[in-house]
Amino acid sequence: MFFKRGNKDIVPTDETVKKESKVGKFFKKIGRFLKKHIKLVIFLVVVLAIVLYVSYARKAAQEALEAAANEPVTATVEKKDLQQSVSVTGTLAANETKVVTSTIGGTGITGIKVKKVNFKEGDFVEAGTVVVEFDGDDFDRKLAEVNAQSNIENLTNSQSVSDLQRKIEDTQKDIEKIQEDIDKDQEWLDKNEKYYQDIKDAFENGQKDPYSGETERYLSQSAIVRERYGFGIDEYEAKRDGVKDAQKKIEGLQKDIISYQQSIEIAQLKQNYAQVYSQVDSKDDIYESKEKTHVSAPISGYIIKMNVEEGNNYTQGNPVFTIADTSGFIVEATVNEYDIANIKQDLPALVKFEATGDEEFKADVTYVSIASEATISSSSASADSMGTAVGTGTTAKYKVKIKLQDADDRLRVGMTAKASVILDSVSNVLCVPYDCVQEREDGTLFVSQILDDGTKKEIDVTRGLESDYYVEVSGKGLKEGMTVEAIVTDAPSTDLMDYVSME
Repeated sequence: MFFKRGNKDIVPTDETVKKESKVGKFFKKIGRFLKKHIKLVIFLVVVLAIVLYVSYARKAAQEALEAAANEPVTATVEKKDLQQSVSVTGTLAANETKVVTSTIGGTGITGIKVKKVNFKEGDFVEAGTVVVEFDGDDFDRKLAEVNAQSNIENLTNSQSVSDLQRKIEDTQKDIEKIQEDIDKDQEWLDKNEKYYQDIKDAFENGQKDPYSGETERYLSQSAIVRERYGFGIDEYEAKRDGVKDAQKKIEGLQKDIISYQQSIEIAQLKQNYAQVYSQVDSKDDIYESKEKTHVSAPISGYIIKMNVEEGNNYTQGNPVFTIADTSGFIVEATVNEYDIANIKQDLPALVKFEATGDEEFKADVTYVSIASEATISSSSASADSMGTAVGTGTTAKYKVKIKLQDADDRLRVGMTAKASVILDSVSNVLCVPYDCVQEREDGTLFVSQILDDGTKKEIDVTRGLESDYYVEVSGKGLKEGMTVEAIVTDAPSTDLMDYVSME
């Protein structure tokens, strides 16, 4: 083997031949390796190509993002209807819900049996319809007992009055008879009084002076009076005393009559009281209790909960059923203390539900609580427990009610409602996004108009009503369709890797 260097032939040495042999063997090994691992080689080539492409694409994207970041963010001046509102989340409730209980029986009594349940949950019931019936047989027996007792009392009082009236009649007859005797005796006393007085005077004078002759006259006159008229001093005085005693007896009998009359009056009052009050009240109590065996719907609506079953016993005061008037709906929500001052009764609102998508339901605020929920719930707590609740750092919540103007068959009690209470609104006004209104150091406001050549022009503006995203603006030279700059404080990152999700 010969090599030429210039015009000369070079004769290879043994050492040179050996080196060429080693190099040849090395490349042959590589060739055999590549043939044997052709798939691995292809894979490595593909990976290398991908790495080179990603590196190039990342650099290009980086340059594009940086270029875009240097471009101003713009918005257009538009005419819109704006609303300033407070968003609240609440639960849909029926227009009116009544938990119906019964006072049948007595406290703690569980012996009143449920006789019949006429409706089930989900049924519509008109107001006044009997929904549940309790067993009323016991009240029929009690009513019969009261009627029997009333009859006994009435007969007893009537008999007592009759007996007293009879006693009055008998006493009046006795008085009349005694009076006849008194009149007869008094007539005799009046007729013979002068004879009695004559012998009486003679007797008394003779007693005073035995030697005056009056004693003889007394004896003579007495004999004549007894012979002619048949009496003496003692008989006359005895008859006179008898008249006085008879008169006293009449006075006693007259008092008895007054007592009988008072007893009759008391008996009649008792009878009237029993007939008008006690007996009537007892019957009314039973009738009322019997009426309570029929529990009716206080309002028209759907039964949303039935708490009793036929055959079971009922305890006074427990719920029998719950009925809801779904002819209208109310959103019951809570508002934090930062927003409650702006919400007033009669403010309009718009309500959305998950079940009805983006459809908005018109509504009005009908109630705004003047006390927080925590205040109401702790109003009956002790001073210590109330003191513990103060200063916990929690935000106060206030209850509001928002009534929907129209009902809808798709709505159901308990749905989650999202309501926007409209505090103020304007129509067809110029507005821009918040980020477009800039403020100078002196506090004046402006928007930066982007002209066709890319330069900027400041236009003084006055800010008006603010919504969630837009703000009303007005100013000289401000027109609809104008392009203005938006100052974005949180611009998007220009680092491509911030957009790559790494698992």
